[in-house]
Amino acid sequence: MNYDLIIVGGGLAGSALAIALAPLGARILIIEHQDPFRDRIRGEVLMPWGSLEAKRLGIYNLLLKSCAIEVAYYSRFRPGAAALVRDLVATTPGNTCCMTFPHPAMQEVLLAEAAALGAEVRRGEAVAAVTPGEPARVHIGSDAAGLSARLVVLADGRDSRLRTPVGFEVKRDPEQLIIAGMILEGETDCSEFLAGSAPPQASTINLFYDPAGGRMVIAMRIAPGRNRIYLIYHKDALPKRLSGRHSVEETIRQLQGAGAPGHWFERAQQVGPFASFDGSHRWVGRPYRDGVVLIGDAAAATDPTWGRGLSRTLRDVRLLRDRLIADTNWRTAAQAYADDHDDFYGRMRRLEAMETTLLFERGEEADQRRRRAFALFAQDPSRIPDATGLGPEAPSDDVARARYFGEI
Repeated sequence: MNYDLIIVGGGLAGSALAIALAPLGARILIIEHQDPFRDRIRGEVLMPWGSLEAKRLGIYNLLLKSCAIEVAYYSRFRPGAAALVRDLVATTPGNTCCMTFPHPAMQEVLLAEAAALGAEVRRGEAVAAVTPGEPARVHIGSDAAGLSARLVVLADGRDSRLRTPVGFEVKRDPEQLIIAGMILEGETDCSEFLAGSAPPQASTINLFYDPAGGRMVIAMRIAPGRNRIYLIYHKDALPKRLSGRHSVEETIRQLQGAGAPGHWFERAQQVGPFASFDGSHRWVGRPYRDGVVLIGDAAAATDPTWGRGLSRTLRDVRLLRDRLIADTNWRTAAQAYADDHDDFYGRMRRLEAMETTLLFERGEEADQRRRRAFALFAQDPSRIPDATGLGPEAPSDDVARARYFGEI
């Protein structure tokens, strides 16, 4: 074998896996085609359960010292209801909080750490093909012979162009929600507290939900003077998809209509790319075959509306790491990881389907279901699965679904 692991993709998934295994003596090659990393308009937050995964993988403090911000509160606003401000450290099982950062900065930090720990990094090169087998091989450019590895890991994102030729079937849900994201730079702090009080220097993620308009806004500070704000809306809520500079003004109007404060836009300006994208789930069942394993968005991409993609990616990395450490037969280990992945991803998909149906589905029947559920939530908040704190461990079975929708 040329390597123990060849990892295609040096983002969060690929670099975190290399950081976890390189100190154990694994010979690792990371191939990353971007140089430098680009802003992909998503992927700036770890949920509390994702922060716990980052700590288990040994990258939490690395990110905190370099590019990340701890966000200890989560604030939710809805017309006609009292604001809900949650102290995450006090109310999550792992006593953890959210973490935010600019996505490209996070990628650079982790890839540099992987290299410092001994992983070989080839950057600015594109993988032309992957050949499964015994051993699996990776072909860069016109190299017909390829490089061999005990295990090839595809960590090349939700639009992976390599997984289908290898033989993986990609499934996807119908389009439901559209997510439009922009960066605001200036004196604005989108993690400011708009309700209640908090300790000095504390930050919150602000979420505004407008059920009548089928819209949601999620806003956060990702670096000093730099904020990310998202408009999420049902595909039928607006006459056209918002994207590009010509749509910025209308998007700001929609953001404010959903509850975002006007002063955020008076003291900051939109910079960088502005685009929208379909948030439907895309996934591969059993993301392992014949020496090739998928992790992160290449294995399964959840809806960015709920901000769990990075946390889910780190769960993948940790599950695969644990299996590879426990079993010297890495093919058997990768098969066990595929089962682990399908189990927790299936639970996440059920949870997010519940949330999307209740909060965004259109029509009179949906409006009645929301009114019934919201009235019951006010009496018994435990009806709401705590996906923020628990992630895939939040209940998502038939009983949980019926309680969430107010059917029992």
